[in-house]
Amino acid sequence: MGATRRLIRVADRGVRMAAPSDDVAPGSDVKLRALDEAPVGVTITDPDRPDNPLVYVNDAFEEITGYDRDEVVGRNCRFLQGPDTDADAVAELREGIDARESVVVELLNYRKDGEAFWNEVKVAPLWNDGEVTNYVGFQTDVTARVRAEREVREDRASLEHLVDRLDGLLGDVTEVVVNANGRDEVAVGVCERLAAADTYSFAWLGDVDRAASEVRPRAWHGRDGVDADALAVPTERTDHPIVRAIRTGEFQHVTAAEAAGVVPFGGVSGVAAIPLTYRSTTYGVLVVYTPDPAALNDVEATVLESLGRTVATALSANESRRLIAADQIVTLALETEDRSLFFVDLSARLDGELDYRGAVSRASTPTLFFAADAPTKDVLAAAEAVPGVDGVDVVGDGNGALFEFRVSEESLVGPLADRGGRVREISARNGRARIEVDLPAGADTRGIVEGIQERYPDAEVVRYRERERPPTGEDEFAAAVEDRLTERQSTALQKAYFAGYYDANRRVTGADLAESMGISRATFHQHLRAAERKVFAALLDE
Repeated sequence: MGATRRLIRVADRGVRMAAPSDDVAPGSDVKLRALDEAPVGVTITDPDRPDNPLVYVNDAFEEITGYDRDEVVGRNCRFLQGPDTDADAVAELREGIDARESVVVELLNYRKDGEAFWNEVKVAPLWNDGEVTNYVGFQTDVTARVRAEREVREDRASLEHLVDRLDGLLGDVTEVVVNANGRDEVAVGVCERLAAADTYSFAWLGDVDRAASEVRPRAWHGRDGVDADALAVPTERTDHPIVRAIRTGEFQHVTAAEAAGVVPFGGVSGVAAIPLTYRSTTYGVLVVYTPDPAALNDVEATVLESLGRTVATALSANESRRLIAADQIVTLALETEDRSLFFVDLSARLDGELDYRGAVSRASTPTLFFAADAPTKDVLAAAEAVPGVDGVDVVGDGNGALFEFRVSEESLVGPLADRGGRVREISARNGRARIEVDLPAGADTRGIVEGIQERYPDAEVVRYRERERPPTGEDEFAAAVEDRLTERQSTALQKAYFAGYYDANRRVTGADLAESMGISRATFHQHLRAAERKVFAALLDE
């Protein structure tokens, strides 16, 4: 009863435990219950006793620490400390008490059963007549919060490190592909940079060898004693992640358990296959092996996909440069009745012929220009029924008008351009089309033809001719001009030229061309004049 009365006096007056007394202040029993049932640990110490021992703990303190009252009253609270308790935090707590000031620290404390927990300790002096009579402490288990904060800090540091590393890797690979001369140099440089990265142990870059029906490496790096035959994958293995990547054009990866069947050596926990796709053309696959099971996370996958697009873009540009620089050119002529090609389907619906005049390859929606000797109304009516034609505009009038077809995919022209080919001619009549394509000598002609035939099975090669490049440098000039033009400028110039805007007997006006582009006449002429200036500059200045 006496201990209870002393505690009530502390609750009443905030001073050191008084001697037993029957004088109980009104409402003190409520204050005592408030201390006992507070949701945080409450302790009171007596600094006038040796070692400032505990003289009171509440129920929450017992729950937090696992100690009963009779086990801790009379002891200094340091019994909660352990081997990993931060000495600096303890010193800060001691300095606050010695200075008779309020202090808040977070300590790694230990429960009675030895389990560690993070304890937010708030200690404040209780004053009476200018003297500190007691110290009251409030203790809160903040383990969940501290762990969450640490996880956030660790995740942020890990993410920053990952971003820095991947940014550096992407920059290194970009530098390689920009400075490389030729496809093989691109492949070797990319594999070397990837294999040198901490996360990866081996990398190879390959493409489809159609003669052997397998995905075969062009270059590899990171491990001695590995040859091309060990890495090659038959294309018939459609369940293989490398084959899937090429067939679907989507990033693939397998984990350690699945990697055993796709890796010819040990020490690998994950494999990623990155398709090298630019626009609708896949140039091959980039494969990386990692010993780290956590390496192929979402962030890493996103960067690898971006890296794959960078390499594919470089390979596409390399193919285009080969055509421009080639001394010899291969001209292929193919014929097909495949009506999935919109111009074949359209010609089957018309009594007339379609002749290809050009394309705006950089447009967000692929756009192809055809002249038709059928009546305009018949062409427009037939085009509405052709799958894959998203829209058609007429440039000019009467028979021989120019039609601008906006299509859902590039319908052969774009993919051929991505492989270094240039469409010379397309003519279609009565559901049959003839397509002539220029390729640089030494290009994978067989692979390109097989790729076309895979997409259009009835396509047949009817002509194959090698010829010397004309000495005029026309391709170089055209490429130089094309690089200078914006998409709108290129569209305006091509429309004007193919529609006969520059002919002596002009059949179309600037207003007609502007309307076909959905812009004002003044804006059309602005684009056209800008394009003309760039053409003249390329011709006269260089």
